Amino acid sequence: MPFQWLTRPFYALLRFIMPRDSPEMRVFSKATDVTSASSLLNSLKENLPFLKDGLGNILITQIEYCKCNKSSVWEHEFLLVTLKESVGSRRSSLLLVDRMMDNTKEYAGGQDELLTDIAKHQKEETIDMATDSSSSTESESGALPAAQQWDTPSRSQRSSAKLKKGGPPDALDELIILPNRNAIVRVLGNSPFDILMTMDLTQSRVTLERFAHLLRTTSRNTPQYHFIFAQCYWYAYTIWRVLETETQPGSIRKSDRADHQCSYSGGPGRLVLGKGKFVHIARAPETVKTQWEAERPAEDQEWAERRQALYEEAERAEECRRETEAALQAAQAEVHELRRELERYKRASHSANAV
Repeated sequence: MPFQWLTRPFYALLRFIMPRDSPEMRVFSKATDVTSASSLLNSLKENLPFLKDGLGNILITQIEYCKCNKSSVWEHEFLLVTLKESVGSRRSSLLLVDRMMDNTKEYAGGQDELLTDIAKHQKEETIDMATDSSSSTESESGALPAAQQWDTPSRSQRSSAKLKKGGPPDALDELIILPNRNAIVRVLGNSPFDILMTMDLTQSRVTLERFAHLLRTTSRNTPQYHFIFAQCYWYAYTIWRVLETETQPGSIRKSDRADHQCSYSGGPGRLVLGKGKFVHIARAPETVKTQWEAERPAEDQEWAERRQALYEEAERAEECRRETEAALQAAQAEVHELRRELERYKRASHSANAV
């Protein structure tokens, strides 16, 4: 939902004026760092310490599905992700995964339009909470009525549910690196939130680079933000559901508010958004998972090439070091020989003078 956290521009600015940690420490930053999955992947692929020691060794151990409660302006949803090193100093870190709207001017003061759209959507669909609240048993791929289909990578139709002030704006899919859990409150602008569910991935070996790739795939699937069809609910739920079906996690702990996942109570009744039969097949978790898996061979090949290039560079540096050392030793030997020749000359000259 369009939950505008005004503190985020501050953290983005703070990033540039505060001293940075060493590049390889970015995901273990001591300061809040706002980035995106694409930017993080690009930086890691250029980061020699990560390619040498971090690749495959920084693991996702836990994901928490969170929802701002009713006391907040919007019932926003996001993911909290725990990282841990499996080697070395075994540091841990926390990521906040979130979707916002990247067009505040276009929709400034647009809450009435949003509520009108929600009411329209609610009238057009019959909500069956008993079947749609469970992320494990629901059907993800039921198509929407034709009137509710809009732009996706595979479609060119727009729906009557499109907001009046133009087409859907671009989404702002953020990956926020947090130094500790206390930083969550500051990033949320002191908005209270509940943890609906917790997924244990300690036995699944989901790496940082693989997880960031999933975030990027999800963002690219539907880069536009839409209040009804592709908002924070859809983004958080899709990532959660793909990991749930891909990894078969050790356990999922659910709170007594777990059935509020992807539901909005700001209108009359409670409305389900972003999952189940309210998501077109082009944006369903199964589709995103298929795209993610199809991209994996090329992504793995690029990581392998990056690491191979690192080893080749290291070998060239080692060869250069050996050549330099050999040249130095040869030069030192030559100097030593010249000194010996000079000493012999001095002795011969001294003997001649004595005679």
